[in-house]
Amino acid sequence: MDDALARRAWDAAAFAASQQGAPAVPFTWSGTQWETPGGEWRDLPLIRRGMGEWLANLAGWLRYENYEAMKIAERKAELERDATRFELDARLALTDAGARAYAQRQVYALRSEAAGIDVPPMTVELVEIEAMEALSGEMLSATDTRATQLLSLASQFDSFRAPMRDPADWVSHLAPAPRSEHVRTSLAWEAFTAAEPALAGALGSRTGKRLLFAAMDKRFGARRKLGGYDGWRGVTLGA
Repeated sequence: MDDALARRAWDAAAFAASQQGAPAVPFTWSGTQWETPGGEWRDLPLIRRGMGEWLANLAGWLRYENYEAMKIAERKAELERDATRFELDARLALTDAGARAYAQRQVYALRSEAAGIDVPPMTVELVEIEAMEALSGEMLSATDTRATQLLSLASQFDSFRAPMRDPADWVSHLAPAPRSEHVRTSLAWEAFTAAEPALAGALGSRTGKRLLFAAMDKRFGARRKLGGYDGWRGVTLGA
């Protein structure tokens, strides 16, 4: 499977994953690593197996959800194939006017029947479902290097990215300390960027500090100066 087809499969899977009732994505990309929806780390063998099995389950769910539409689409495609075959017969019947006329009548009848068939819209195209199934097989059987490349393609789609957390989530896990303890704003920012590098990088220094410091103010009270440095009393940067 080349990268173009793999990307198309991930794209279709990302769209299908957003549909109601679709199997839940087992892992998401945080910006630095693949993790469970709860933010827990897993090693590559578990990730590739989980994503490979999820793709297979998703393809199966799509086939079930679109079964009637797929049957109708296949009937229409069958009529078109038969019409094409009779078109070829008509071209080959150079000296047999009767055979040529019969083939042309069949072409007209088949094309008319096909034109009268309206295929209901499907969640994704059949070729994309088949691509998901092929991608599932490759995720489960390819080398770790190739599986990592395929996961890298998946990380480009929003459906496979972990939702951006707010700095307030990190602040909520900080432990209180005696009021004599004073944490500088610069140390709080350093601790936050070390704990949440992807989030800090996505927010940027200015926005990240604004949100972090506001969350710290709300949790531990307004910043106060101690020894000439802004900071908060009664907080430890240990979780």
